[in-house]
Amino acid sequence: MRKLVIMVLTSLALLSSGAWAEGMSKEQMAAVKHANPMPNLMKVVGENQDKLKLNDKQKKALAQWVDRYKPRMMKMVKAVNMLEKQLHDAALAGAPGSMLKKIASKMLSVRGAIIKQKVMCRNNLARVLTRDQLKKTLELYKKQNG
Repeated sequence: MRKLVIMVLTSLALLSSGAWAEGMSKEQMAAVKHANPMPNLMKVVGENQDKLKLNDKQKKALAQWVDRYKPRMMKMVKAVNMLEKQLHDAALAGAPGSMLKKIASKMLSVRGAIIKQKVMCRNNLARVLTRDQLKKTLELYKKQNG
């Protein structure tokens, strides 16, 4: 179960990528950003493929990563949002502290899995991109996100 959660969180990390976020609503993008505190580097790469001068092999490798992990990430983002709502509603309904702690623990576990997936994504980018491309990606991210 834990591995599944980690894999789902991994996919969410990729959902916010430019071309790779195709078909996502603003609400879905906001949910992804809310559910994970890690930088969305794939979004920067997706939006700046020309500036980064990605070759076809790199584009293919990144697209394969997205295809593999995007669905899992979306499930994890949805899980975080669902667990947050459960926690909120249970607290208002007067649920015992032990129940609130269980829900919070599950939510934090999913968030941890998202972080692990984002780390894997960053490491994958470091393997696929050249040093200069990765450096440029980080500069672009910082410029876009203050």
